[in-house]
Amino acid sequence: MTRTVALFSLGGSPGVTSVGMALAGVWPGEEPGVLMEADPAGGALSVWRRVPTEPGLTSLAAALRRGSADLEEHTQTLPGGLRVCPAPVTGEPADGAVRLLGRQPLSFSTMAAPVVVLDLGRLTTSSPAHALAARADHTVLVVSEGLTELRRAREHLLSPTFPGRDLRVVVSGGRGGVGEIADALGPAVWGRVPADDRSARFLRGEGDLARPRRRPLFKAVGALATELDATEPERPLPSVPQAPEVTV
Repeated sequence: MTRTVALFSLGGSPGVTSVGMALAGVWPGEEPGVLMEADPAGGALSVWRRVPTEPGLTSLAAALRRGSADLEEHTQTLPGGLRVCPAPVTGEPADGAVRLLGRQPLSFSTMAAPVVVLDLGRLTTSSPAHALAARADHTVLVVSEGLTELRRAREHLLSPTFPGRDLRVVVSGGRGGVGEIADALGPAVWGRVPADDRSARFLRGEGDLARPRRRPLFKAVGALATELDATEPERPLPSVPQAPEVTV
């Protein structure tokens, strides 16, 4: 069964796309995972890895509009085996594609990939990506240690409309334990993904790594992937909640 993981932040740039690429790449299983950029503000993969935006999110949405779509046909394979479904760089076409995917859910039942990681970017309360987060098997919020970001995360975690199916909160960057952050944000705090510039450059296609899985970022994300893979997904929600018309 193909799992789905919705990955997002609430603001700033805590490295959602890098964590998402690593998570899809190290997920347990013989087949590579898939990273699908579903950020309504636009994606970064086509710029980072110098790949076209089609096949990708917009071609997937167009196929779905015509009646049905197979995600496999709208992915590209990066060197190393990771498959990606890149989004347009600009927001308008990306936003339209995400809205359509939110209204007409995809089925991943025929896929060989063990996981589809949905990179939702910054998830505001009015984001059309809320519909995708609500249907995912697991949700992962990536936050930095900045006081503003932690306060924002606390307010969102207290909201009854916040997407929280099997929620993990991952702290990006910094060092040491996360006990104080867990005291502030609650038991959903999973742990830390340390800053790792060499791995980040590798994921952006700016350098090579002889043994990526030995790097701190990949080790931490590998532990998260193993835990998520071992967690039985909750039953799907009966309906897709609509995002409230409120901006943060």
